[in-house]
Amino acid sequence: MSQWSSDLLYEQYADGARLLEGLILDVDVPTIGVLNGPGPRQELALMCDITLCADDVVIADGNFAAGSVPGDGMYLALEELLGTKRAAHLAYTGGGIDSATALQWGLVNEVLPRDQLMNRARRVAETIMAAPRTSRRLTHAVISRPWRRRITEELRSGYARQLLASSGN
Repeated sequence: MSQWSSDLLYEQYADGARLLEGLILDVDVPTIGVLNGPGPRQELALMCDITLCADDVVIADGNFAAGSVPGDGMYLALEELLGTKRAAHLAYTGGGIDSATALQWGLVNEVLPRDQLMNRARRVAETIMAAPRTSRRLTHAVISRPWRRRITEELRSGYARQLLASSGN
């Protein structure tokens, strides 16, 4: 990233922020996240109303270990769900959270074998869809309040710090 032009850095900043802002601010229906394997952007599933997780998934924020600042949505998700101390420890150490610990600590709602995830997500969705439309949407509005607050107050400044640190390494 230190070789990226300022235009490319800005695109990364704006696109990354818009992705999470869109999920949290623009989606007005219940959301179910499924973590079915390793990879980036785990915060998208963690910020959903309900999160299902495969039994072999490890949740981590590798920004600091990669020489960057944990200012993106992943750190925000960890801090919101785990608290400041646990999130800070994970950020500085680069440690990961296995699925059993993620369930115990409240990062995810259910842990299942990978081949059962989508069927379970569909069953949860069917249960949600059985409720009246207004109830579904207003319940989501209540549940997403902490995310709305955190995203609007902290996401863009965190991303800016992350990209600032990355641009000069």
